[in-house]
Amino acid sequence: MTARVPGGGRRFGALRALGLGARLALTGGREGKIRTTLTAVGVGLGVAVLLLAASVPTARHDRDERIHHRIDVNLDDRTIKPSAGTVLISDIDTVFRDKKIRGRMVQPEGSGTPLPPGLRRYPRPGEMVVSPALHKLLAAPGSELLRERLAHTVVGEVGDPGLLDPGEYVFYLGGDHMVNGVAGTRRLDHFGKVYPKKPLSPELALLSIAGIVVLLAPVGVFIAAAVRFGGEHRDRRLAALRLVGADRRMTAGIAAGETLLSTLAGIVLGAILFMAGRQFVGLVEVQGLGVFTEDLTPQPLLAALTVVAVLALSLVVTRMAMNKVAVEPLGVVRRSGGTTRRLWWRIALPLLGLVLLRTSVRNAPDLQDVTTVVQVITGMLALLVGVTAVLPWIVERLTGLIGGFGPLSWQLAVRRMQLHGEAATRSVNGIAVAVAGAVALQTLFTGITQQSADHTPQAAGGSSSPRTHIGFARLDDGKGGEERYAPVFASTPGVRQAVGFGELSVSTPDGAFPQTVRIADCAGLRRLAVVPACSDGDAFLVTPAGPHGADDMTTWKAGMRLRIGADGPEWKVPRITATTHAKSADPAVDFPESMLLATPRAAGPNALAHAVSTVDLTYTAASRDVQDRIRTAAARLGPSFTVDFPGQPQGNPALDGIKRALLAGVTAVLMLIAASMLLGALEQLRDRARIIAVLAAVGTGRRTLGASVLWQTALPVALGLLVAELVGTLLGGALLGLIGKPLVYDWSTLPAMAGIGVTAAVGVTLLTLPTLWRSTRPEGLRHE
Repeated sequence: MTARVPGGGRRFGALRALGLGARLALTGGREGKIRTTLTAVGVGLGVAVLLLAASVPTARHDRDERIHHRIDVNLDDRTIKPSAGTVLISDIDTVFRDKKIRGRMVQPEGSGTPLPPGLRRYPRPGEMVVSPALHKLLAAPGSELLRERLAHTVVGEVGDPGLLDPGEYVFYLGGDHMVNGVAGTRRLDHFGKVYPKKPLSPELALLSIAGIVVLLAPVGVFIAAAVRFGGEHRDRRLAALRLVGADRRMTAGIAAGETLLSTLAGIVLGAILFMAGRQFVGLVEVQGLGVFTEDLTPQPLLAALTVVAVLALSLVVTRMAMNKVAVEPLGVVRRSGGTTRRLWWRIALPLLGLVLLRTSVRNAPDLQDVTTVVQVITGMLALLVGVTAVLPWIVERLTGLIGGFGPLSWQLAVRRMQLHGEAATRSVNGIAVAVAGAVALQTLFTGITQQSADHTPQAAGGSSSPRTHIGFARLDDGKGGEERYAPVFASTPGVRQAVGFGELSVSTPDGAFPQTVRIADCAGLRRLAVVPACSDGDAFLVTPAGPHGADDMTTWKAGMRLRIGADGPEWKVPRITATTHAKSADPAVDFPESMLLATPRAAGPNALAHAVSTVDLTYTAASRDVQDRIRTAAARLGPSFTVDFPGQPQGNPALDGIKRALLAGVTAVLMLIAASMLLGALEQLRDRARIIAVLAAVGTGRRTLGASVLWQTALPVALGLLVAELVGTLLGGALLGLIGKPLVYDWSTLPAMAGIGVTAAVGVTLLTLPTLWRSTRPEGLRHE
């Protein structure tokens, strides 16, 4: 005899089962609505992040377009003659408290001059057009030095087409009496140039691949956890349906219907959250990276893949959860309750990932191959997902060993994890995967940057003591005047010594090797080197000190013909009066080659005309804002003055850009995971509301209950972080092995990750306390 279900026919079709599940999700009482809402909110947050990821290609394309449109360098190797459609332009970039500011001095040569992107008109001499972010920075308290440096009349703002992101600092300064070829000035007849696309280097390609996997894997884990919200209540409902005649296939269809409705609601909610957040994205900057609102447009194909992937993931997770539960007419039998979790397949998953990573790449250029990329992604996913497989086994083993003793709050927490260890670790899986990925990325970054630093030659800015540093201020205007500039810098607070001289680069006629000539009077030369008796007309050869002498490739002979610059006039080496060595306070002590010090008469008029006015600065970092004060002093002397501090490390722009983007993504994912943990904790409190009310009724204090919630969150988080840091280190080492880099540990990452775990545990506990207090009321004892 075939059982009949009230309101249905003799047999439920798949669509009817799905429809019944959807109706139960909406009309299944207060518990069902709460579960549907929690699942929809969780899926919605995950979908919003996935739509953000689907917008990355569009944002990158738009950013590249803006970069190409504002290129202001003549890349055609052609001579541009002055006309009504040309403009003179020079770079006057600066830095203020580690904020890079892009500056250009412009002088149109006619009425038909093309405008740079973002400008409505050219500023007149002494006027300045600034970006909105720079306008705010200039007006901000504490920016007195910057206002003094850019003491020009602001007559407008740079529009969005001329900016890479809303937070970029840019200004255009109107110039006068600019000369092409002097002080870096160049002539242009148009702006913009399209660069041909170049493949990423193996290091950057691997960073990009790793970043995508690390950012998206936690989102998938988060969505999978959200789909399981309220699973225990749903299982009891399905058992009741079995009691009235539903078979196993029918209950599976009903469960799928509930999940599909919640997931579809979450997808719609995620789209709404994304569109709402998109309107305010221009006001937000994460890790120094921002985008315009119009840049956040998901690619249609990626958006469709997001919807399909989320629906498929929700159905797969529901099906796998049903495999662990036997929904019988008289109750729910959990197959995992009386059995011990097996470890072999949980360990096999990360081991498979390591094997795939070890065997996927033979040579670093293989990372450009699609098949290799797929293998690398699969290996990374296997390692990261392995965290979610190993963590429940560890929690089960540990809680079985430490139960039965300790304070009451500890025993309540441990007993809860013994009975429902999977629920305890479900919300922690996301943060474990995110932290494992973050540790792997940090290990990869450390290995790449450390290798780059090891192969970077020592900067010319070595200082004579740990407390003093070296800087250079240069002005290439062909007018000289370094003897006037030095006293201005010397009076700047924090500057110990300022030595002015003219610097000239010369080379053999074939341009094989550049050599340096410094020009100053005898008093200036004595501050640069140990000079014997000196008079105008003398020249001295300074030889490198220490082991650098073996690397000296220069040739200095009196009467030798050299060329000034790349295509300048010939210059004859004067008679060398003596050979000496540099003073220790000067960076020349670290130069691996010899240089010539010459008085003005010995150097001759051609050398004086082409020499760059240079001031050698020795300053102490103990003085606050000393570098910004030096830059401000230089800007007051002339906007074309450039200031360099060669002792500071120089980064790789492409590597820095990817690092900033990935750090911004990791920050967003961690915020998502924090929301996941909060939703999971609230869901567990809701399921245990009656038990909590009973405990409160028999005399259990609120403090004890709050401490038990903290232990239930903190213990899985601590175990998850330990596993994540181990797996992340293994993954980072495997990724470095793909590009032939040695493993370098960044131990400072581990305390930072521990701090994230502690903050998450305490924060989630504090946010769940109001719900916990409500659950202790006598009304919670009611049961239907």
